[in-house]
Amino acid sequence: MHLLRIPWRTVLIMLHLLAGVLLVPVATRRNSGSRRQVDWRIVRWWHHRLLRILNLRIEVHGEPPAPPALVVANHVSWLDITVLGYLLPTAFLSKAEVRRWPLIGWLAMRMGTLFIRRGSGQSAQIRGAIAERLRHGSMLALFPEGTTSDGRSVRPFFSRLFAAAIEAGAPVASVALRYRVDGHHDPVAPYTGDQTLLANLLGLLGRPGSTIEVHFLPLLASANSDSKTLATRAREAIVTVVEDHA
Repeated sequence: MHLLRIPWRTVLIMLHLLAGVLLVPVATRRNSGSRRQVDWRIVRWWHHRLLRILNLRIEVHGEPPAPPALVVANHVSWLDITVLGYLLPTAFLSKAEVRRWPLIGWLAMRMGTLFIRRGSGQSAQIRGAIAERLRHGSMLALFPEGTTSDGRSVRPFFSRLFAAAIEAGAPVASVALRYRVDGHHDPVAPYTGDQTLLANLLGLLGRPGSTIEVHFLPLLASANSDSKTLATRAREAIVTVVEDHA
């Protein structure tokens, strides 16, 4: 069964990626103001279908936020985007390298992803772009650790982009992600270190499945706050879930 699982799921994922390409003209279009509009129902279906192909079960705790909101989460895997994309009508901030991933980068761009290059001095520009989206009633998700962890701890948060929520007067929605297998830490899902995307994907394709806990934590008001305080409070809330139950 294990030998059949990988090729069968690989075929399903390839077909699913093709479906994503074909659905792009329907899922995204420009409005009269030349702003890109996304049909989040189609995006939600696409992410959900990918989770089903990999037999990943989602367990939701708490109340999902409504837009506008700046969503911040701990970063464990590339699957984080699929999980949040299934549960929330949100675009993402991603590292610039993702833009060059074959097909995936193009799909991400069409879904409204903002890309940032580390050390490029783009933070002020990106902060402004995020604030503009929040002011227009949208939601955007980012991973303030700046990289992935093994899922058992939470790295320090970079705070600069939290200023976008303050500028837009939007709340910060903290989300804690926990990857589990039979109630224990999932060693396969984390995409860390020198591991390639292909190696990580093969691990996911070859196993029966797992559970992803998604904890939506109380909203943090951005009014009368500063970016460092918001980042600290968001991280503390996430740490309480991730590290107390590791």
